[in-house]
Amino acid sequence: MGAHPLGACIADQRRYCAAGVLEASRVAELEKLGMVRSVHASAWDTGLDVARSYAAVHGHFLPAASVVCESFPFGVRARNQCATARKAVRTPNGVSPGNRLSYAGELSERRMEALAKVDPGWSPAW
Repeated sequence: MGAHPLGACIADQRRYCAAGVLEASRVAELEKLGMVRSVHASAWDTGLDVARSYAAVHGHFLPAASVVCESFPFGVRARNQCATARKAVRTPNGVSPGNRLSYAGELSERRMEALAKVDPGWSPAW
């Protein structure tokens, strides 16, 4: 690739795709190659799949922080999800207190609902 590293090229393609400026044929080619458009969304999906697997075996989604499941640092991930869920204290209409915009550290309602389907008690107050 010469002076243009592969990582930078992939990051550019993700950015262009998100901005909607890539031709449909180019997007199709990248998808055919298995390109992940959003690393963060992909990591979330993987973590949710592992949560489902863990809960199916153990009957809950409350692992110790040291638990590794399917080569995934699952315990740390679960602890972080609980912490971010506590940041997402919202009013009934879905707006954060003080009408402020949500920030990257919050866990979206959709994601909290997905975790609640895995285990309704996934984020205890204690």
